[in-house]
Amino acid sequence: MRIGILTYDFSPPIGGLGIVAQQTKQMLETLFPEDTLIALSPSENADDRVSSLAASRWKKSGGCPLFSLMLLFRLPSLIIKHRLDLLHVHAGSGGVFLLRKPSCPLVVTAHHTYLQEAEIVFSGSLFKCLWKKFMSKLEKRTYALADRIVCVSKDTADFLVQRYDIPKSKVCVIENAVTAASNNSLQRRDPATILFIGRLEERKGIWTLLKAIEILRVSHPSIRVRLIGRNLIGDALEKFLFEKNLTHVVTLLGHTDDASMYRELAATTVLVVPSLLEGFGLIAAQGMLAGTCVIVSDAPGLRSIVRDHETGLVCTAGDRTDCARAIVEALGSPELRQKLSEKGREDARKRFSPEERAKDLHAVFETVLTPSPSPSAGEG
Repeated sequence: MRIGILTYDFSPPIGGLGIVAQQTKQMLETLFPEDTLIALSPSENADDRVSSLAASRWKKSGGCPLFSLMLLFRLPSLIIKHRLDLLHVHAGSGGVFLLRKPSCPLVVTAHHTYLQEAEIVFSGSLFKCLWKKFMSKLEKRTYALADRIVCVSKDTADFLVQRYDIPKSKVCVIENAVTAASNNSLQRRDPATILFIGRLEERKGIWTLLKAIEILRVSHPSIRVRLIGRNLIGDALEKFLFEKNLTHVVTLLGHTDDASMYRELAATTVLVVPSLLEGFGLIAAQGMLAGTCVIVSDAPGLRSIVRDHETGLVCTAGDRTDCARAIVEALGSPELRQKLSEKGREDARKRFSPEERAKDLHAVFETVLTPSPSPSAGEG
């Protein structure tokens, strides 16, 4: 089987979508060496960067929509060039959209949708809201063309069926595979440490967390917060920390490599993932796998990762008071943290196995490539 993996984000990854696309390709190559997988992406380490223009605009403003529009003209030749039996497209916000039906079967992985972003994250910004809604029309076309749609969460699957009018029979759910290096030899930090990993932007719930820490600063003077990720909110972040007297509480670590991130996961007291929207809570799943006590918001794509008070704690998305409540509950009970950490790791090992999830995806490929048997004569 010759499979083209069409994705904007690949290697080196820009975000979670790129991490998933890269790791999935590697695992499929390991488990199914008889198959040939070709990464079609403007990313630096793709097998085919599609065009010099697409490559030159990679990670730059407008690069993702430009790449998708170029496929309108380049896709037929790419399928012929690589003799593809199947095309696997990573779609959703930050993903690829297709406007024409490819000449080979099409499987689309939906991470999350532009319409969810418009309604949940950017409802207060007219221009961004309208832009996301426009992109959702192109995205919807991609799902309509697909022979099969793989959603990384039940929330995304339900949204496609209910809001994009996608037939339920075309949709299945396969959660992302997750890897994380655990280091049980590291001691948890003292005083109590809160860890946040992700882009420092509104969608990731950074303001919810910081305002929750503002609430807790007086009652929990020993609390410390470590933020990993690129600052996309600019000077407003440091201004907030200065005005709220939090500069000694919050440490900005910027973007780190994987090894540093895993060390932080192993050493922190609690990982907080307060996003307003996720396709799949990759960081939360990595935290669970690393044996870290995890607090998540009940945002779409994230709420299904954790079972409240069983494998983690859940708070209301965008609610700083409820976020503070969950942090206090976790910090106040070492026994609860231990239980959640152990149950979370056990659950993550079962659910997010790279081998098992790759097998699930490959089974979808095989189903799409295997024609349904024709009805026997006389059947009606």
